[in-house]
Amino acid sequence: MERKTVYRVLLVIVIILAIIFTLGVIGIVPFVWSEYITVFMVILFFVLRFSKGR
Repeated sequence: MERKTVYRVLLVIVIILAIIFTLGVIGIVPFVWSEYITVFMVILFFVLRFSKGR
């Protein structure tokens, strides 16, 4: 898959996860979901950061 397409898909995923994260902070969904999303975002950040150097 082309790099540009991958980034567009990741953007959609991150926006959806950000909305779910916000709902978790507000209390509409379980807060544990927000914790898992935070861990996923941090891992995604490091994977994208280190893969860009290649």
